[in-house]
Amino acid sequence: MMSHSQDLTLSWSSRRYAELSAITPKGNVTNTTIEMLQSSMLQITLPILFSIIFSISVPLNCVSLWFLWWYSRPWTPIIMFSINLTIADLLYSMLLPFQIIYHLKKNNWLFGDALCRVITVLFYGNMHCSMLTMMSISIERYLGIVHPLHYKAMRPIRTSILTCIVIWALVLLPLIPLMKHNLTIHVQQLSIITCFDVLPQNMFSGKKHFIAYFGSKTFFFFFLPLIVMGFCYISIIRTLLHSSSTQLRESKRHTVHLIIVLLVVLSICYLPHIVISAVHYAYSFHNKSIYVEYKLSLVMNSFNCCFDPLVYYFGSKEFRRKIQEKLCRCVVGSFSENTPIFSEHDMQITPIGNVPKKQCWNIIN
Repeated sequence: MMSHSQDLTLSWSSRRYAELSAITPKGNVTNTTIEMLQSSMLQITLPILFSIIFSISVPLNCVSLWFLWWYSRPWTPIIMFSINLTIADLLYSMLLPFQIIYHLKKNNWLFGDALCRVITVLFYGNMHCSMLTMMSISIERYLGIVHPLHYKAMRPIRTSILTCIVIWALVLLPLIPLMKHNLTIHVQQLSIITCFDVLPQNMFSGKKHFIAYFGSKTFFFFFLPLIVMGFCYISIIRTLLHSSSTQLRESKRHTVHLIIVLLVVLSICYLPHIVISAVHYAYSFHNKSIYVEYKLSLVMNSFNCCFDPLVYYFGSKEFRRKIQEKLCRCVVGSFSENTPIFSEHDMQITPIGNVPKKQCWNIIN
């Protein structure tokens, strides 16, 4: 049993990959791991996918942060949650070029252990922060629509700021074991340095600790938020359907749109990763591997940075209104570039001729 434990080490990826493989103290790894690190398909596919994420996420989240910070007034709890998540998306997305270079260099990390730790923490931080933030948005909407009196009594803005602090505490706490270890390993057979591709087993004392670590993270950062969001949105839909107020028609429509966006994000970014991860970990203990599928699912998880602005749009009336105003001004300005159509005081669109102001909104709806 002792000999088997020494020969078998845990090679897993917190950021991109997970694998059970053998690694000696000198940095030698098994043939399975060698094949994994030399996969030409992944060395081509991953840089392409990361480049797509980077080119979409960075400009989209920069624009979102600009609107959220300067134009979404008054600030609401959802605006605070959105700012928090936008910053997390930007921090992660802006470091993707290092990951692209890493794979283009055939999984050879050139930037030191410190930056490898930062990128690893930002990946998990972004993934978990996104789930907890979407859960917080659903709770905020649930309280505001289903329990409006209790909602007004709880100081929503102050509560949302404290919630963001708690979210980051919950996100960073499970990452302490990762931050305490060197995440770069020199693989002598390939003369490369990996960044959280191959790690020695001393990070976990045994298989039970490995299962407990990833199982608890999967529950608290995926299944629990999913259960809470399901309860909140079912309750919201029931409340809106039983309300006869015409003022809630717009809320009903955008609530349905928000739920659709959340389902798309969960279905594309999170659900495949969770399912494939469970299968991959189970296979690893039987010396089998679906490493390619696992790695691709992790990259798909990173696409949440591109979808999160849609959550802001349908989740916040203030954010949506300002986006619509700016788009409307651009559309109207393209028809009359030399005609002053904006108010200097409230930045609202002024009527042009006999065209009613409401007609402008129909251009973008």
